[in-house]
Amino acid sequence: MATVTRADSAPPRSERRLSLQTFSAFQSRNFTLLWANNMTFALSQSMRQFAFTWLALELFDSGQALGLIIFALGLPILVFGLPAGALADRIDRRLLLFASQVGGVAVTLLTAVLIWADVMTTGLTMALALALGATVAFGQPVRVAIVPSLVERSRLLNAVTLMSLSQNVSMIAGPAIGGAMIALGGVGAAFAGQSVLLGIGLIALLPMRVPSIDRSGPRRHLGAEVREGLAFVAGHPGIRTLMLVLMTTALVMAGTFMTLLPKIAKEDLNVGAFETSMFFTAMGVGMLMSSLLLASFSRLDRAGLWFIVTLITGGTLNAAFGVSLWYVASVAIMFATGWNAGFFTNLNLTLIQANTPHEVMGRVMSIYTLAMAGGMPLGGLLAGLMADVWGSREWFVACGLALVAIAIVVLFTQPSLRRMRSSGGETPE
Repeated sequence: MATVTRADSAPPRSERRLSLQTFSAFQSRNFTLLWANNMTFALSQSMRQFAFTWLALELFDSGQALGLIIFALGLPILVFGLPAGALADRIDRRLLLFASQVGGVAVTLLTAVLIWADVMTTGLTMALALALGATVAFGQPVRVAIVPSLVERSRLLNAVTLMSLSQNVSMIAGPAIGGAMIALGGVGAAFAGQSVLLGIGLIALLPMRVPSIDRSGPRRHLGAEVREGLAFVAGHPGIRTLMLVLMTTALVMAGTFMTLLPKIAKEDLNVGAFETSMFFTAMGVGMLMSSLLLASFSRLDRAGLWFIVTLITGGTLNAAFGVSLWYVASVAIMFATGWNAGFFTNLNLTLIQANTPHEVMGRVMSIYTLAMAGGMPLGGLLAGLMADVWGSREWFVACGLALVAIAIVVLFTQPSLRRMRSSGGETPE
């Protein structure tokens, strides 16, 4: 296998104690630059998802159409996610990340121009959603895979949480900015703002340096490298379960949120674009607060067990949102959902990365991206169909109860996951 030059020494003894160095990963200049790039990308992405959903609500009057748009945004990840991860392990990761973001600038700007020209159709909306999804499919696995090569293993939980923190801030600001831009300048202005943010993010990549991977060994077929990554995940009980849980969560919760939350806000709670964006902002505030708390810990010995607890809590909150009849109560539930999601997402990614060799990190992160983002379009498509057949609120409740049931099964059947540490390995019983 390939090797990589990195600071991967054994964790210091001080790691056994709580650390209040919440921002210690920023001591790495290259990590700081990657974090800045991730901040602009995440801000653009949170605006993109909201803007596409609102565009679909303006153009179409069907839950099925909403589901198709969300499906189109995530379909490229299903198609290109695994090959993109293999590419990340064989070519310059910084260059691949740069190229994907240039593509994002071009597509978002084109979308804004077509909206302003008033020529958007169902076919164009689907095509542009597919194109933007493709830029994410090639860029996001690389962005995540780079992190462990820029920090010591003892700071991995901190680095992963800080990367998530930038996404939390973006979740707070992105929908609010997008909703305000839609209210003031229409949906086209929201897409133009995304292209500007992605362009700013490119500036941070220019001085960033990423440790190179030793590629002196024989070059194998791309398919063989993809299969090697899949085999690693399938052969590790803890990582395999984490991936399956992540995909299930994306399928029954993330896709449902992205597709039906704006629909419930507009049709059941009778609020507009800005008030709807406050749901995502409240969730982002909750994630930001829990991420800051988690970043203060250098290690959690039973991180896997805590991860399962967050799954149970998330399902319960999902069902609660489905039965909520008041806007203020719904906003409060979204805040609690964000608080819980901050622990869920950070623990999931940290546990996977801490137990993955760096030489297959790109491929494993492509599987992670596939599980996280690939499940969302399928879930969005299903949620749109079920909203027309069954009802939006009813589907929210059903998804929440399904998550609780899955979490209970995982709790009692996966002892290896329960024992996993955030710094790698397992805690003895």
